[in-house]
Amino acid sequence: MGRAVVALVKDRRLVRDRRRQLVRAAMAAFVRKGYHQATVRDIGREAGFTQGTIYDYVRSKADILYLVCDEVVTAYHDAVRRTIAEVHDPRRRIQAALRAVVEVMQEREEQILLLYHESHALDRRALRAILARVEEFIRTFEDMLAAARPPVGAGAGGLRLLANIVTFLPTMVALRRWDLRRYLARAEVAEGLSEFMVRGLGLGPGRRRPTVPRAGARA
Repeated sequence: MGRAVVALVKDRRLVRDRRRQLVRAAMAAFVRKGYHQATVRDIGREAGFTQGTIYDYVRSKADILYLVCDEVVTAYHDAVRRTIAEVHDPRRRIQAALRAVVEVMQEREEQILLLYHESHALDRRALRAILARVEEFIRTFEDMLAAARPPVGAGAGGLRLLANIVTFLPTMVALRRWDLRRYLARAEVAEGLSEFMVRGLGLGPGRRRPTVPRAGARA
């Protein structure tokens, strides 16, 4: 269940497009200044909107933060859906989904950090809505794991625990990027982390290819 964001404009397509612009602008402003320091005026400058125009599409900066958090969660939901759409083998599906989550979190590192640092500022209803979206994501992986029948975690609650682990662990690409970027290229992180999860689930041997740390590596 989402949180309603009221707009004065009735054209749904226009509202959708303008909110996308606001979300992009807000992400830039929040990353640069933090949610509390960034103002609606800052977001407007970034988007090329006046404050009056912004309030045609949202009621407050809190609405904008909610839309930003919802967009981040939607991004990794969509990445997994696209990846598994044509994969029918249960084990290959979970493997592909894990790689997709790692890669989308690499692509959106700044936004993942923003979600973790600023989501506490959401009002209670907005936070519940975002957590419901995350819970849906966890349940998607729980269902995929049940279909794949991993040899670990099959007891009561075990699959739910595994689903939480594999949906949280990829966030380390953003939360620990300060260290990972010093030693590994992005592709090495994606491959290594994906393989680690697949092996941990007992769902495939993966590829044993040694990774040599390289100081100063970049994507």
